[in-house]
Amino acid sequence: MKKTFVALFVGLISIFAQAQDKQGAESRMFLPVDAGVSLSSRPGIGGAFYMRACLEYRFNLLEGLFITGELDTRTHPYSDGGIVLGNAASGDAAYTDILLGPGWRFMVSDRFKVALSLQGGVSSVAVKEVSPSTAPGSFDLVGREKLYPAAKLGMMLEYYINPLFDLFLSAGLPATKAPVETASADPFVLFPTVSIGFSMAL
Repeated sequence: MKKTFVALFVGLISIFAQAQDKQGAESRMFLPVDAGVSLSSRPGIGGAFYMRACLEYRFNLLEGLFITGELDTRTHPYSDGGIVLGNAASGDAAYTDILLGPGWRFMVSDRFKVALSLQGGVSSVAVKEVSPSTAPGSFDLVGREKLYPAAKLGMMLEYYINPLFDLFLSAGLPATKAPVETASADPFVLFPTVSIGFSMAL
């Protein structure tokens, strides 16, 4: 499933790159990349290292509307029924989110800007479960993966080195719909993220 996500993301990059070629020298395509930490609102799901790669089209280079597609990855340790997907009581759950949506950029000054975004998409959750092996008395770990609806509210505080390159601090609030078999009554799990990164024109 991750290969499908990556293929979709690469396809988006290709489409946007072709659109930029038709626009001429002035680049409206940007590539934000950042890394940080991801927490969890559910007991039994621990914190994780978080990475994000985006492709952003800016209708105006300075401010205003933009469209962003992003690929988020993080692997959260879980225990005590935090995730009830598969038959393992504890382990690691690998989340891969593919999200798309609009945003709006505000100018604070020539150097500083604030960007807000709201995206929707899907989250792939992959865990390992125990399966009987063909050898008597032994077991194998096999992968199990499932897709869930996802959404994300994000904010970036940006500092521009020049008009086509900036450093930023990002805070996000991804939400993934929990499996129906989960032990919690709350249908959504929130994964607050804090990260730092850079964005450059393509």
